[in-house]
Amino acid sequence: MWGLSEWMSAADVVSRQILDRAEYAGEAVDAAVLTRRLGFDIVYDRQQASRGRLKQFGRRRSIFIKPDQRSERIHWAICHELGECFAHHVFQYVGAQPDESSPGMREQVANFLAARLLLPGQTFFEKAHDCRESLPVLKTCFHTASHELIALRLLDQEASRCLTIVDQGRITKRRANHFACERSFLPIEQICWQTSHEQCRDLERTDEDLRIHCWAIHEPHWKREIVMTMPVNEYQSDRKAEIHSLESST
Repeated sequence: MWGLSEWMSAADVVSRQILDRAEYAGEAVDAAVLTRRLGFDIVYDRQQASRGRLKQFGRRRSIFIKPDQRSERIHWAICHELGECFAHHVFQYVGAQPDESSPGMREQVANFLAARLLLPGQTFFEKAHDCRESLPVLKTCFHTASHELIALRLLDQEASRCLTIVDQGRITKRRANHFACERSFLPIEQICWQTSHEQCRDLERTDEDLRIHCWAIHEPHWKREIVMTMPVNEYQSDRKAEIHSLESST
């Protein structure tokens, strides 16, 4: 069977092909502009139950979107429908048939494509490296994507990371890429998060083993913190490589 990395690699290729086909370059991707360049119509429908749906009328394809106060949700919904439309290319790339894959795989592929359309690999990761993965800076550059999507996209790298989403003081998501993490916070993570939550500010903390960065995404009636944890040795390796690159260029 096909591994997750194969599906993600295929989604990388297909998303680049889609963006190239639309002649789209730059940082923030406007999903509506991208969609129209690909020959789709966009229709906003307040009455529909789902955020987005794809309909074909003869040769014309239309994406119906339910309006939302958060523009990031609209961009995601549009890109997700594009992902649904182009998912078969990903299946072809890995040599799979939709009916042979696990249930929900098409939905997961659509999610992979949507994330990569809003946060194109090379552009996003180059910027992430330049700003040392500062979530506020990345959000400014890629403003059509949500803070959570940006943070999750940072997991699509070789370096080990653990991402935690905390809403109203409760962990709602905790995900790691290349190393196992406990379901609950480690003591140093707990201290970093607690201080950030109470003081409503971004915070960074490092010990002998781990580097933790906590971003406070607070709104008047909702407190969310995004916590990124990574091994110190990998962070130091990244910094040494960066310093070596700077020294070599001078």
